[in-house]
Amino acid sequence: MSKHDGQGKDISAAQVAAWLREHPDFFHDHEDVLDVLRIPHPQTGGTVSLLERLVQRQRERYQDLEQRQGDMLKAARDSENVVHRLHHMALELMMCDSLDDVVATCNSLLRGDFKADSVVLRLIGHGEARDGLHFIDPDDKYLKQLATVFRKRQPVCGRLRPRQQTFLFGAAGVDIKSAVLIPLYEAREIGVLALGSENEARFYPGMGTLFITQLGELVARALSRHLAMPLHALEAGS
Repeated sequence: MSKHDGQGKDISAAQVAAWLREHPDFFHDHEDVLDVLRIPHPQTGGTVSLLERLVQRQRERYQDLEQRQGDMLKAARDSENVVHRLHHMALELMMCDSLDDVVATCNSLLRGDFKADSVVLRLIGHGEARDGLHFIDPDDKYLKQLATVFRKRQPVCGRLRPRQQTFLFGAAGVDIKSAVLIPLYEAREIGVLALGSENEARFYPGMGTLFITQLGELVARALSRHLAMPLHALEAGS
């Protein structure tokens, strides 16, 4: 929308707004203009006085600040809860005196404290499978798909590819709607920890992974204490 300035030139609304911002004292000398201003109410669409609109705007800003403060407090409480759960898990893992104890502790705490619907540990090497623990043969071609995960040493969150999901979670993978794949590394590639959820919003791409990475480090350290020899080392570029 534009108006003529009396000399035939068009003046846009943006130019008027910019000029008023540069001259905030304009209405001090031209109070009569305030009498003809029409300011729409944001909810009803009717007109209100300038003072009413300013009060409404300040109220909206205050509500926005309250919302932001509430979000920040919630994020802080959530982070504090995660730190508490990680601390609890670290203490429990320190008490484990066997590989089976580590596996059982991971299953119990990750399903309970961390609300995972499925927990799977897959170690690189040979061994007897048990509940929540399986082994990946060092010659399994699937290891090539994990090479990038080990190289970046970063968790992968979101919806896994069908083959990945089946490989990690087996038949139960059909119920998994989101997952996180955590590489386990302790001076060597140990394996992967997979957490699955039936809630598609539980794990998602772009979510913060600081605490998840620390979780993986705790589990890797606990496992390494009960693995006498390096299980396997991926060749560079494999």
